[in-house]
Amino acid sequence: MQEYIDKQWAKCLDDFPKKISSYAMDLWINTLQPINIENNTLVLVAPTDMCRQQIYNIYLKRMQEVLREHFNLENVHVLLPEERDEYVEAFNLSHPSADSVLENKATTTQNPFNPRYTFDNFVVGTTNQVIYAAARAVAESPAVRFNPLFIYGASGLGKTHLLHAIGNYIWAHKTSNLNIVYVTCEQFTNAFLEALRVSREKGMDSFHRRYRQADVLLIDDIQFISSKKGVQEEFFNTFNDLYQAGKQIIISSDRPPRDIETLEERLRSRFAGGFMQDIQPPDFETRLLIIQKKIELERFEFEKGLDYELAERLSNLNIREMEAILRKIYFLANFHGKVVATKADMEEVLQKEGTTHEPTLDSKLTPDRILNTVCKYFTIDEKDLTGRKRNKEIVEPRQICIYLMWSQLAIPLTTIGQIFGRDHTTIIHARDKIMEQVKSSGQMKKILNDINNLLKDY
Repeated sequence: MQEYIDKQWAKCLDDFPKKISSYAMDLWINTLQPINIENNTLVLVAPTDMCRQQIYNIYLKRMQEVLREHFNLENVHVLLPEERDEYVEAFNLSHPSADSVLENKATTTQNPFNPRYTFDNFVVGTTNQVIYAAARAVAESPAVRFNPLFIYGASGLGKTHLLHAIGNYIWAHKTSNLNIVYVTCEQFTNAFLEALRVSREKGMDSFHRRYRQADVLLIDDIQFISSKKGVQEEFFNTFNDLYQAGKQIIISSDRPPRDIETLEERLRSRFAGGFMQDIQPPDFETRLLIIQKKIELERFEFEKGLDYELAERLSNLNIREMEAILRKIYFLANFHGKVVATKADMEEVLQKEGTTHEPTLDSKLTPDRILNTVCKYFTIDEKDLTGRKRNKEIVEPRQICIYLMWSQLAIPLTTIGQIFGRDHTTIIHARDKIMEQVKSSGQMKKILNDINNLLKDY
């Protein structure tokens, strides 16, 4: 019986993500343990009472659709650990331990790369499109175009994602028995030191077989390379052997080679001889795409318009931090028994995290004050500025007003859109139009400076 239950439950776990977010899967569903079928009811064990309540209050209906397919039942009874022993004893049941399940899972895993890090779910924007194209080219044709490929940028911007995406792509499309090795710089260093400790001859033979026989070597966080001469000597020789043999090398770092203090000059030269490209923090449009993609992948349910507001509010965070905020918002909503995360949940999380925007001018500055000042400067009526007129005498002041509200008040674009009765795309276009003119036009800089002075004297 237990073998059947485990087999069908495994099928359910494969199908639950179609209806339940991966975050909820990790937090609640994957912690459940099926132990029996009794009176057309699947008996599960939850680790905590909170988990049990989440199942009953939020996820049960979505689980039932899958349970009907694989178990031909939909009734669920959830026990707590303290209730399990008594239940198991009463029915004389046996079930595998968590450790044995993990061991079995581990033995069936061959691909060393994170399956969630692929090219398909990497969000491409203006700040990362070049390195994305280069990474894709390397994955499709290793050691043909860019070798070595050196990816650098601040933490949390997607470097590790790209390395795993390259590895996953090659793994899925390889036509021969390619030896693909992924390692962090710390792991490489520790493996080298351990090889020396075991025995220089025997240990190093094993070390060389692992790294110098790789067809594709991906090494993450090279900035942590040791200043010890032996470590860098070994990496230099490994690099040379692979490069001369026509093998692909992909390296990531949080800074360019010239800024890695512990890096020997000859390694800097080797890295610079390949293709180097940085990843910049995402702009608004890219942040929005990342947030929307995350919501889609995790099957989060967010209140309409919340994604745009988050994209605006989280401008000072990297991608990893943004994703953490999204998970916290959705967790908070679930904790309060809600299926859909609301603006109130967002505000509570941002308040706790200290992720808020402060006005760049005095606290008395308001949208109405900016609106009134712009109208006075251009001698136009407020109704025309917020109305539907599209002549140049109105459009440009309107765009300037939108830009000032965005830059001086740091309020969400959705809020600005409500003031002008326009959707977010129109607001984004207006903001970006002025931003471009600020870069290229001295006249626009003068206009903005004049208006800012009026605002200060208001």
